[in-house]
Amino acid sequence: MRYGIQTLSPKFFGGAPDIAVAGPNVGANLGSTTLVSGTVGAATEAVKEGIPGIAFSGTTGSQTAWNTAVQTYESVYADLSTTVTQALVNSGKPYLASNIWLNVNYPAVSSSSCSSTSAFKFVLSRINTAGSGAAKDVVTCSNGGRLPTETTVVNTKGCYASISVGLATTKGDASAAQQQAVLTKLSSILSCLP
Repeated sequence: MRYGIQTLSPKFFGGAPDIAVAGPNVGANLGSTTLVSGTVGAATEAVKEGIPGIAFSGTTGSQTAWNTAVQTYESVYADLSTTVTQALVNSGKPYLASNIWLNVNYPAVSSSSCSSTSAFKFVLSRINTAGSGAAKDVVTCSNGGRLPTETTVVNTKGCYASISVGLATTKGDASAAQQQAVLTKLSSILSCLP
């Protein structure tokens, strides 16, 4: 990511990129997995370089060669990732505050479940479970100041994708004010859990 931002983007595009995306990763990057994820590492590196970053990960899949037939889950995850990125870009600059990144996770896709992008709903979530003394999250969906975890969202029956707001320096959860800024920017695509 650093090489792309510092070397390739100036060479091929005449300057730094406006936004950086990583993934979709094969396998979810939920909770503490964010600490060791290369996909998350790429997105947070972009943020450290001053570029808004998003990490995308999907539960379904296996590593395949570039020239294999496109699978349904690949198309669904790509379309959903485009939806999130486009919504953020359409919200206007600055896309994200400094030190903020987004972690987006998709549930499993199969021929009988979540096989089209129209079946999905995005839910604002938090990366980690909040301890009893943790600061409150942004209030949305009548949550009383506590967002669901990514794991809860992705494991909810139906086709729910999590969008969490994280701090690049720690890969942990952002503050309620930082979550609110993302909630405002992405409100057109966000929904609530049942």
